[in-house]
Amino acid sequence: MEQRSKVNVTDRTLNILEALARSGSSLSFKELCEVDDTPKATINRLLRTLMERGYVTRDSASRYSAGVRCFELGSMWAQNLDVRSVASPHLAKLNAASMETVHLGVYESGDVVYIDRLESPQQVIAKSYVGRRCPATCVATGRVLLAYSDHSEVARVLGEPLPRFTDRSIVDPDELAELLAQIRVDGYGVNRCSYRDEVSGIAAPVRDHTGSVVASVGLCMPDHRFSTDRFDHLRELTLEAAVEISRALGGPADVVTADARVAQPTG
Repeated sequence: MEQRSKVNVTDRTLNILEALARSGSSLSFKELCEVDDTPKATINRLLRTLMERGYVTRDSASRYSAGVRCFELGSMWAQNLDVRSVASPHLAKLNAASMETVHLGVYESGDVVYIDRLESPQQVIAKSYVGRRCPATCVATGRVLLAYSDHSEVARVLGEPLPRFTDRSIVDPDELAELLAQIRVDGYGVNRCSYRDEVSGIAAPVRDHTGSVVASVGLCMPDHRFSTDRFDHLRELTLEAAVEISRALGGPADVVTADARVAQPTG
């Protein structure tokens, strides 16, 4: 009973922090109580502890937000990601050369999580942020990571209902399996409006010293800038960045090649 109680307290504490992080703004005490139907007295006690430790703040209107301690922990976590620090100058180079938003993503349980991002300097951009989680089946960075995942993980993802976000989302597992196989042939993946309408992208795998794919690097942009006449240039820039980051991580020099098979920007 005592062990179960500790688990419940831990779950509820994390639920509070996750709700505040996801909201993007402050939440009221009532809204926090509705997160998982936790008793008010329990929520009040947990909030007091979290505020004392700096994980939660309360404003003059008695609304709660994630505190600076959450940011500090997130920053420490990010600093410990070697791939992020190694990739940083290459992401900046890709951002400057393409003039588009650059993402560095890692795979987690069917999703891609962005661990770094550089925004396009152009006026019209595709919004995103560090820490964003997207379904791997729908975005280029995620498809690349899924394509190079273990067979058992690919089978698990394909065995579950595939989410539809737009008319271009792939919800047929056989079609997605073919796409993942093609990514392994081409050495890169694309996305044409399959997660967000009018947003497209391209990505390539990043390998470490063992040759394993540990991340993906990609470009994300409004679909009208992902045109046929720009595709070859964007593809080459993305492949080059992936090679440079992989080499900096001690990966093989031929992780992807500049003469990888050219594919039209569809899917």
